Amino acid sequence: MKNSKTFIVFAVLLAIFAITFTGCTGKTNTVETCVLSTEQYTEKSTLESASHPESFEAGQDIFASVRFIESPLSMAYTGIWYIDGKEVKVEEKEMMTDKSGIIVYSLTADKVTVGTVRFEILHGDDVLYSKELPVQ
Repeated sequence: MKNSKTFIVFAVLLAIFAITFTGCTGKTNTVETCVLSTEQYTEKSTLESASHPESFEAGQDIFASVRFIESPLSMAYTGIWYIDGKEVKVEEKEMMTDKSGIIVYSLTADKVTVGTVRFEILHGDDVLYSKELPVQ
């Protein structure tokens, strides 16, 4: 009887440990909001009320304003811009604040040509966000 109680207690503790460990190491998406626009959004309230345009015009700057949550100070994220599937810019930036904050990535007008623009946010090899919009 004593052995079965010990085994049950051990099994319960092992299950709690496994659940906790899995929860702590599971991958989570830290991107709360991302808006592609011709404007930069650096404030949470303006970013939350912003939206993607239907399309962009060739030859204009495009910005990706990304709000991250649950992200420590100095956490690095990579922004990758594509035009028609061809990588045109890679930019790594770090969080300048602790826990949450906004990072703005940019694609200069000289790289924005007719086709489809795609922006991706990566942390390591994990794609956290991807968005495509037409460029006319």
